[in-house]
Amino acid sequence: MPPATGIVISGLGMVSSLGFDVVTSCAAQRAGLTWRHPLAQVVAYDEAELEAPVTGAPIEGYTNGFIQSGTWVRMAVTALEDLVDYGQLPGREDARFWQTTGVAWVLPPLLFERFFWPDPEVPALLEAYCADLLARLTQLPLQMIPGGFITGGPHGVATAVQRAEALFTRSSMERVLILGTDSWLDRPSINLLIREGRLKTSERPVGLCPSESAACVLVERALNAGQRGARAESRILAAVVQDAPDAPSEEDAPVRSRSQLAPEWGRKLSMTVQRTLEAAGVREPFRGDLLLDLNGEEWKARVWGHAQQLLHEQVDFVESRLVLPAIAFGDVGAASGVASLCVATRSYVRGYASSHRTLICSVSDEGGTGALLTERTAQRPSRAP
Repeated sequence: MPPATGIVISGLGMVSSLGFDVVTSCAAQRAGLTWRHPLAQVVAYDEAELEAPVTGAPIEGYTNGFIQSGTWVRMAVTALEDLVDYGQLPGREDARFWQTTGVAWVLPPLLFERFFWPDPEVPALLEAYCADLLARLTQLPLQMIPGGFITGGPHGVATAVQRAEALFTRSSMERVLILGTDSWLDRPSINLLIREGRLKTSERPVGLCPSESAACVLVERALNAGQRGARAESRILAAVVQDAPDAPSEEDAPVRSRSQLAPEWGRKLSMTVQRTLEAAGVREPFRGDLLLDLNGEEWKARVWGHAQQLLHEQVDFVESRLVLPAIAFGDVGAASGVASLCVATRSYVRGYASSHRTLICSVSDEGGTGALLTERTAQRPSRAP
């Protein structure tokens, strides 16, 4: 895609296990804080059939009693309220503002084995129990953009940026709210992780820490942001995405594990990064913060390792700094890409980014890859404590 040089981020919102707003969450992440504890009535089993407690990072006392879409909407309301406050946005009385603001919602793949939603009913369920419910609870006239539900996982944030840019060029929509929500902490999701052997436990040092989060960013054209006096804190230079391949049928090919697919996915991620840098017109090797969604799983580390070997001419790994938000937040699934945009933007605002540019890379569980290149705007950063 051509570089999205005219798109800026003019608002942030977030709720995580480390805070109920984006400022607190990102400050805690930067300070290296974590919140982990054993999940009640959840155990995994090692090869010797011994019980192993599972440690997670829930938003304690907040999402208890909610599952799946209920959890997503519960967190989304708080993140959206934070965005309105952070971005100093008008309330529902400004009908024109919200009528020209669309929503793109990044969600996990709605696999039947995790969610048990009948496939033919998924569009209607998303509309009723996500879009309509969020609008009623916030009392804002929110409307989804065409193709606004992006059920691809973490890399869906790049898809959302692409769709927002396309919308700006062909409609009267002035802004798009990109929202990402996910939770690994409901029983069906935990059971799936246990069956697939993906959890980190006292008996298994390699694996993910299940968590949950909602994060959102407001993107708009720089011209529109300037006209309404918005505080544009970062710019999106380019976004490239390669969706997950269709799963082969049993007749065509045997099902391969994520570890077996790591070399192939690593090549795909490297191409995604290369195309992102090319779209942004970056000719020198990239130097800056690399925000990766590494989460403790071996297959994901292998994907990045293969990509790194292929990117040595495009990325200066010696002069760049790796930032891994999952160390602080745990694995927040589909919300991780949008959360990384929040982390990158706050690093510019507070002045602790290692460079004026940040490269965000995402790999979803089904093999989709996405990359975003962001840049600090001309605003003078405030100093970090």
